[in-house]
Amino acid sequence: MRWGSLAVAVAALLLALTPAGSAAQQHSSAGVFTGYGFDACTAPSTKALQAWSASPYRAVGVYLGGVNRACGDGNLSSTWIATTLGMGWNLLPLYVGLQAPCVSQSKLQHISTSLTTAASQGRAAADDAASLAAGKFALPDGSPIYFDMEGYPANNASCTKVVQAFVTGWVNELRAQGFVPGVYGSAASTIRDVSTLGSALPDAIWIANWNGVEAVFGDPYVSDSLWTNHQRVHQYKGGHNETWGGATINIDSNYVDGAVVSPIAPPPPAPPPPAGSVGSGDGKSTATWTSGAFSSTAVVTLTASAPPSPTGYAVQLSVTDSQTSAPVTRFGAPVSLHLAVPANGLAPSFSTDGTTWKALPKATPGIDAGYTILGDGTVEIDTLVPGYFGLLADTVPPSRPDGVAGKFVKGALRLTWNGSTDNAGPIVRYDVLLDGTPSAHVPGSARRVTVRAFHSSGPTVYRIRAADLAGNASIASKAVVVVPAKRPTDVPKVLPRWAWQLYASQHGSGSRPTAAPHKLPAWYWHWAAWRSAPYRVKQ
Repeated sequence: MRWGSLAVAVAALLLALTPAGSAAQQHSSAGVFTGYGFDACTAPSTKALQAWSASPYRAVGVYLGGVNRACGDGNLSSTWIATTLGMGWNLLPLYVGLQAPCVSQSKLQHISTSLTTAASQGRAAADDAASLAAGKFALPDGSPIYFDMEGYPANNASCTKVVQAFVTGWVNELRAQGFVPGVYGSAASTIRDVSTLGSALPDAIWIANWNGVEAVFGDPYVSDSLWTNHQRVHQYKGGHNETWGGATINIDSNYVDGAVVSPIAPPPPAPPPPAGSVGSGDGKSTATWTSGAFSSTAVVTLTASAPPSPTGYAVQLSVTDSQTSAPVTRFGAPVSLHLAVPANGLAPSFSTDGTTWKALPKATPGIDAGYTILGDGTVEIDTLVPGYFGLLADTVPPSRPDGVAGKFVKGALRLTWNGSTDNAGPIVRYDVLLDGTPSAHVPGSARRVTVRAFHSSGPTVYRIRAADLAGNASIASKAVVVVPAKRPTDVPKVLPRWAWQLYASQHGSGSRPTAAPHKLPAWYWHWAAWRSAPYRVKQ
């Protein structure tokens, strides 16, 4: 049977499984997988694959056979395949047959330069691959098999024609055998040459281009208009060691959006990198992070660092990707640093280089790093970025008290204000300044004070100033100015005795004097009002 595309192949396979009971007997199927995959020369052990459940990979390439196969079966068997599929892995079967005649690498067997023979050799390779897949390894009908045609000179026209004849035989025969024909090879030679085969166009391609791009489209050698329906794999990184769950494998890295042998049950999602914590080694600080703080498994280092002031304390937080060793410059969730050193007026601070420091703000949503003073006086810093963090000598004064206002209550001035804030802890006191000189002090929790000292012959100026634990004083608040109230002009220069006695009796002291007239003069009421409030707040 012939299938024009991978989608048709998968659909045909699913239709074939519809009779009662047949689907239930299947442990795998041909399908499509999108995500990360790797291939290795020999099939890893199932123990190693179990450890690699901590990795982002969920597909693995395996070599079924071929005359130019570099490694033997090793762990690979029908039992290994069933176990691996049962663990949720997708498989990318490969077959390494005859190579292009223009490849000069020694000990390789080559395709014939005769186009007729080359086509025949392609069909023979397909028959052998299908036999291995169905018989030896029990892969289901419709599984993809990728022919591994390694790169060759791109400027050899006769070589190109031989490869095209061979791949045409491979594609047509593998389709006839009931499998999905795929081709692996260099983007600049193999994939370029097979992209013009028309009806013999492979149903799936595996592009080798080690450009580090984790995607299947956008290759300069392969048109995005071909193989558009989940028919691509991109090998973006060549041979290198990776370690996951304590197991190290030498692999090529791939991004997959194409044909695979899939487990019937969908594979479990890659778990987020685990939560963890690390100490600074001096017992004075700890970094803690939650699961998902980093996009991949990371190495977190917390190192005590020399602070710029002798009374301070500092640490360096650095994070690197365990796979690439590249620095992680931003986190997905905050890392919490607990500095088990009482602040005692030291300022929580941050530096990118350990030399130039700036004060940290208090922790609030939406900022890269901020601090909280805990109940025992130690400091918790939540940060989305690496760098240097520490407690430095506080030289930053508190914020200026604002909202200062004054109001006379029963002849005394009541001053009120809004609280100040400080970068390194609480406000310890407020100074009440009389004409610029401290005249009283109130606790840092206070928000008002009553004063009674005024100049009878001129203005009296009151301000409020905040002070922090380190003794830094804020800028003084705006002034509340008190001035004497003007004596009414109609009041006699010398008051009669009865006026003083009457004022006293009206304010609860003594009886009404007999000398006071029954009808009081207007000046008396003007004088009494002025006597009750001889000062006013200047607006």
